[in-house]
Amino acid sequence: MKRDTVVCLNPASAAGRTGRRRRAILEAIESKLGPVDCAVTRAPGDAARIAAEARRLGRARLLVAGGDGTLNEVASGLLADDSIAAPSPRLGLLPLGSGWDFARSLDLPRRLDASLDVIADGVARRIDAGRAVVRAPDGATRGRYFVNEASAGLSGDTIRIVGRLAKRVGARAGFALGAVAAILGHRPLDAAVEADGVRLYEGPLSLVVAANGRCFGAGMRVAPQARVDDGRLELVLVRGLSVPSLLANLPSLFAGTHGRHPAVSFHSARTVSIEPKGRAMFADLDGESVGTLPLRAEVLPGALEVFVPAATIDASGGGTS
Repeated sequence: MKRDTVVCLNPASAAGRTGRRRRAILEAIESKLGPVDCAVTRAPGDAARIAAEARRLGRARLLVAGGDGTLNEVASGLLADDSIAAPSPRLGLLPLGSGWDFARSLDLPRRLDASLDVIADGVARRIDAGRAVVRAPDGATRGRYFVNEASAGLSGDTIRIVGRLAKRVGARAGFALGAVAAILGHRPLDAAVEADGVRLYEGPLSLVVAANGRCFGAGMRVAPQARVDDGRLELVLVRGLSVPSLLANLPSLFAGTHGRHPAVSFHSARTVSIEPKGRAMFADLDGESVGTLPLRAEVLPGALEVFVPAATIDASGGGTS
């Protein structure tokens, strides 16, 4: 019998702890929400397939038992196929990933029981997503979706280092150490950046982010003014900085005070374009390397519906229940 709720569970999330706790997690879910179906991911792309199937079958709720990478795939599965007539299921985000970055923008609790209470309450909020076009390894351009951020520069260098660190020292320490290592080997990116078709900057860049959510890197408040439901992306430009300057200002990224630096600026836009002028640079979506620049990103207003605490609906002035 088809149930209203399906759980997309990534056993590899949180360095494998989600898989080891699978039975306890499902028991906790069913104690709060009743019987559910569970679909376990086993390879890249599985979460997207599970999400698309959940939409085709008309599921009411889709719970994401994983991290930001799992959420990225789920969103992609829900958004990629326009031929599916059924509405997308409402998403419930469970605190089972390492970084938990996008959930910070929704003020979701970090305890599993509390997050299940949020879903059981049934208060949902329409949020934006994004679509990006990047150059794939075979040279072709590919469209991809994101929920939290699209970026290039230090973010990508950090991501490629942090994977082997986070499993040993934890996500936050792993990202901090990875950022330091990336900074030590940093060479600024030479690029042109446009927002809504207007050239904002051309020259050396250390970091450029088109953000839907406020945080990435296990809590770095890179885009502190970003809102997930305003129909816009928060564009963060960090112009080319020296290694000593980057190291000195790294703590401000966690605090969200980096905007005080004269090399940092924030811009609001519906579309963002990053065109490289020199060497190839990696593009990253929601903490995953997906190809290389150029990158073109656009916001998809109100593309997803997510269960949130009622207080966030009151604060944002919108939502459904």
